[in-house]
Formats: sequence, C-alpha cells, structure tokens
Amino acid sequence: MKSRLPSTAGFTYIELIIVSAITVVIFGAIMVSFQFALELSYNTRVKLSALSLANDRMEFFRSLPYDDVGVVAGFPVGTIPQTSTFELNGFEITEEVDVTYVDGAGDGIGGADSNIIITDFKEIRVSYEWTLDGRTDSLSLISYIVPRSIESDVGGGTIRINVLDADSSLLPGATVRVLSSSSTFAYDETRTSGVAGAALFTVPADSGYQAFVSATIGGREYSTSSTYVATTSNPIPVVAPFAVSEAGISTLTFQIGELSDMTIRTLSAVTEGAVLEPFDTTGGIATSTSVSVTGGAVQLSDTAGVYDASGQVYLTPVVPGLLENWEVVRVAANVPVGGDYEVQFFTGSPGSYTLIPDGDLPGNGAGFTDTLIDLSDLDSTTYPTTTIGVRLQTTDTSVTPSIDEVAVYWRESDTPRTGLGLTVEGDKIIGTETDATPIFKTTESVTTDGTGEVTIADLEFDTYRLTPATTLRTETACPAAPFIHQAGVDSSIELVYVPGSGASLNVSVTDGAGRPIPGASVELERGGYDETQVTNTCGQTYFTGGGLSNDTGYEVTVAAPGYTTTVVDPVDIDEESSVSITLPAV
Repeated sequence: MKSRLPSTAGFTYIELIIVSAITVVIFGAIMVSFQFALELSYNTRVKLSALSLANDRMEFFRSLPYDDVGVVAGFPVGTIPQTSTFELNGFEITEEVDVTYVDGAGDGIGGADSNIIITDFKEIRVSYEWTLDGRTDSLSLISYIVPRSIESDVGGGTIRINVLDADSSLLPGATVRVLSSSSTFAYDETRTSGVAGAALFTVPADSGYQAFVSATIGGREYSTSSTYVATTSNPIPVVAPFAVSEAGISTLTFQIGELSDMTIRTLSAVTEGAVLEPFDTTGGIATSTSVSVTGGAVQLSDTAGVYDASGQVYLTPVVPGLLENWEVVRVAANVPVGGDYEVQFFTGSPGSYTLIPDGDLPGNGAGFTDTLIDLSDLDSTTYPTTTIGVRLQTTDTSVTPSIDEVAVYWRESDTPRTGLGLTVEGDKIIGTETDATPIFKTTESVTTDGTGEVTIADLEFDTYRLTPATTLRTETACPAAPFIHQAGVDSSIELVYVPGSGASLNVSVTDGAGRPIPGASVELERGGYDETQVTNTCGQTYFTGGGLSNDTGYEVTVAAPGYTTTVVDPVDIDEESSVSITLPAV
C-alpha cells in the first residue's frame, strides 16, 4: 500500500509575511512615483500658466503708446504699476515690472552719442514669482520698446547704488529703494542689486533723491543703510539726499551686514581659581616616560647629549575646591626647530587614564599645540577634575622641546548684578548736531534681568560701548571694551561693575592674536607708588585707591612666562583710564 504524503499546497505564515512585505514595498514605490509624477505635472502646469500670462502681459505692454511704457512713480514714467498680483488657476502670482532707458550702440554710447541723446529706447523686464508647496519659483521676460519716430531727450540721468556686506565684498540680492518727493516729479522704485552688487536707476534730472538699502538673503536678515533728510534730531546728516544731473551718473555706496544678537551679563564680583606648575621640582608630575625636569623645565631625557625622540608626562590631577566652569590653560614652552609638543586632557588615575573625547572637548584627540587652550566648552559637571598630559617629541635628537610652566584657570563663583540699566551705543554716525556733536546710528537702553543678563536681538555689526546708568565703574570687561559685534555672529559680553571714585586704571593684556593672557604680572609705578597685580582670565587687572592719583608719567611693566616683557611709559591716569598692552611671544 502506498502511503499518502502530507499536502504542501498553500502558503506558510512566513511565506505570507514575505509576500506581504514585498507587496507593500512595490505598491509603496508605485505610490511615491505616482505622487512625484502628479507634483511634477502640477508644477509644470503652473509654470506654463505663468509663462502664458507673462507672454500675454508683454504683448499688452508692447501695444501701449511709447510714452505710456513706464511704471507709476518711476522713470520713465508710465501707466504700468510696478507690482501687481494675479489669481491664476487657483494660485497667486506676483508681477514686477521694471522699465529703463537704453543707450543704443547704433549712434554711439554716452559722450560719443552722435546726437547726444542717450535715451534711445526702452527696456522692459517683467518678472513673475509664485509659491507652490512651500517652494518659490519665478521667471522673467525682457523686451525692447522702440519709439515709432526719432528718439528724444527727456532730461534724465543715472543713479548707481553699490551695496557691500560687512566684509566690504559686493553684495548681490540686496533690496534698493530710490525715491524723490520732488514737487516736479514723484519717483519711487525698488530694485535688487545684481551680481556686481549694484542697482541702477534711470531717473529725471532733479535733486532730493533718497536711497534705502536692506536685504533678506537665504532667510538671514541684514541691517539697513540709507540717506537721511535733515531734521531737528539730525540737523546735519552724514549722507544727505542727492541730486542727479542731466546725462550724469550719481554713485553712492552703502554697507550692510547680517543682524545678530548681543547678550550682556553684568556682575558685581567674580572669584577665580588657578593651579600653576612651574616645574622647579618633580612634585607636580604624577607619572612620566622619557622626560626629565632640568633647570625649571620639563624636557626629553638625554643620554650623553642625545635626546629621546619622544616622551610623555602626566601632571597631578587638577581638583578645584569650587568649580563653576573651566576657563583656560596657559602653556609656556620653548620649541626649537625639529621639536614639538602636544597637550591633552584626561580623566582617571595613573595606569588607567581616559582621554576626554572630542565631543566634549573639540581638538583634544589630536592634542593642542597652542600657548593658550580654551577650556570653556568643557562641562564642569561631567568633568569636575582633569589631568593634563604633555607629549614631547623631536626629529632632531640634538635638541629638545621644553615646557617651563603650565597654568590652569577656572571660575569658582560670581555674583550677578541685577536690574542694572545700561546704554549701548555704537560707533557708526549718521549725522552731527550744529555744535559738531556726533549723532550715533544705534543707541539702546536696556536693563539686566534677575540673572544679570539682557539680550539685544537683531543688532547691527558695529563697535559698541556700554555705559551703566549709575556711578559704577568697569572693573573687568570681557572681551575688552569697546566691543566689536560681528555681522551674523551672536556675541556675549560680561562686565564686572564696582563702586569707585578717584583715579583708576584698567590694564588689558593680550597676545599677538588679540587673545587675553591670564596670569600676567602687571607692575604700575611712579614716584612713591609701586603696586603689582596679576591679570584674570580676561587678561585684565584693575588698579584703584592706595595712593593712586590723577596724574601723568606712570610706568606699566607687564611680564608672563613665554612672552617678552613689555614696558609702557608714560601712562596718564584719570578718573576712569585704561591701557591695552600686547605681549609678543618669546
């Protein structure tokens, strides 16, 4: 008897799942392709509709009498609105019309024109813009309109507005408006600066033209710049309305930049901590390989004058008693040709050091080779302590790099100064009073909040000075005043204000790159006065009281390991004086 095998007809559960998944993928792809095809078809239909409208409108403009081909409140003046909005197949489209005179080459250009008429014919440009599914698209048509008879001289000239960005580079895409409220001719046109950063306007010969420049490019808002009409609040403008002569060209240049925020924090006191390792002994070294301490410096070990090619030293852990945030590390090094050093930061103990990752301290993986290392991004909660490792190396075993000193600085605590009124004033001037007193473009009055902070949003790039509304004095300004607020870069400023009267001097010490040098020794002396102080993490120190007087002839001597000692003489001191000193590297 033959046995019957079990039936294998139908699908198992696994097969059903696989078939279902394949079906979903296939139909999903089909649906995505179908949706894309629909969107492409709709976009194409919209663009064709806009093109059809553009052609119809251009034909209409060509049919107008020559004298009517111009824009309302523009030049050449005409009957065409500068901006119009149309409803087309369920979507909105914006029309912009620009008409300008053209000096044709057929009878010569400019001064070489045979009949001295440079308004030979007109160029009309129609631009259309619409938004579909969150995306903006546009198209433009250009045509020439030629007079039926001979050309005529309408007494016009040209305005050229150059637009620069904060770096003094040409800025295309800026919005330029030119207007005139002349009783003889009302003109008001807006154009966009081209690739050469300029906008050109053909206008009647007249006076009293005004220009206004702004920009929103790539979603970024820019500052504004303009001419200014004389008023009681600005009687003598720096850039006043201007005139255009017949067949002449009037050129103005304006500079604008991206807006950005400025955050101000005011304090009444700051307490900082520091650890210095001068390498006069080996007491600050936890462990090392192929290095030695010689003559107050750590260097590569040598045998009969031949140095090891590389060596490593780990310092004892930096363990602040109080830590609000890490600040900076200063390294005094001597690096001969062929030598080098790298500084890295670790956690753990000898035999089990763990390198702090780049995600927590950018650049730590490769190591730092600078004399000033910024630790402000290192989270003090995650890393309440750290160990510094220094790797020395040389490609010439007859010389060795050496480290004379390593200093670590941090903030222990600070006290906010709340509710403080401040006047924030920029350097840019828009005019003067009748007595030549400058009128500044930007003047802001702000008050710090309960944390001692205030933020000024969308501030123009400029150099700013901050003045408290009280008789407080600036003990420390970080960065040093006056403050340079860059275009498109949010800035933070911290100021320590203290009560005071009489003579005072703020000394700011920086390196050749303009970075503050902490721990620099600053000696101020004259006659019977001689006092030495040390700069804080902002590279500043503040002298007041103790016999300091409003007088001339003071001498300031600044020294720091790794830098050339610098003497400034004389220094004059008054109620609130300051001096900035740059220390060259050794």
